Amino acid sequence: MRWTAAVLLRPVTFVLAIVAAVLTGDRTGSFWLGLLAFFIAMAAGRVLGALVRGSTDRALAKAIWPAAATGFAFLFDDLGLPRWATFFCAWIAASLTRGALHGVLPQRRVWTRRVEWRRIDLDELLP
Repeated sequence: MRWTAAVLLRPVTFVLAIVAAVLTGDRTGSFWLGLLAFFIAMAAGRVLGALVRGSTDRALAKAIWPAAATGFAFLFDDLGLPRWATFFCAWIAASLTRGALHGVLPQRRVWTRRVEWRRIDLDELLP
């Protein structure tokens, strides 16, 4: 049931991200901040999807980027950077923050294979 709810939540979060982009772009008068709001809202939707699936460690890892991007967007806008520079600087700074905090978070499960593959010779394939 969780997976079904998470899949049905995707179009809703997409529509809400578009609404957030339009409202932000209209209020600020900037296409760039509206685009940044769209990406932040989509990332927040991914966090919500991970929470619905019951994976809180994955939700925490996914929440770093939208939170950092929002904070950096406010910071760079208050510093007086042009709106297009605010978009790029917030995106890059949030990505660097996510990469820096990746080692602090609990490690995810990693799939490992227990069987080693061997090479097949042509003699085995041909009669």
